[in-house]
Amino acid sequence: MDAGAITDHGDLEMALGNARDHRDDMVLWLALQVMMTDDVALADDALQERLIVLQDRIEDIMRDRLGLPDRDAPRGQP
Repeated sequence: MDAGAITDHGDLEMALGNARDHRDDMVLWLALQVMMTDDVALADDALQERLIVLQDRIEDIMRDRLGLPDRDAPRGQP
């Protein structure tokens, strides 16, 4: 999602609802995001890669729980 205008409030409501329902996962994902902006972490390529892998795992778990397609699946197909 970019910083553009929101055209479908239903999608926003769904996203906010999912964030509330999966707060623990979101907290972990956001914590990893914050860690990736740390100067020490930015200087360590291996650490950056591991943090990205962890974020991807959290996303995969959430997608599975919600019955969403894999992020690499072609659009419009499960």
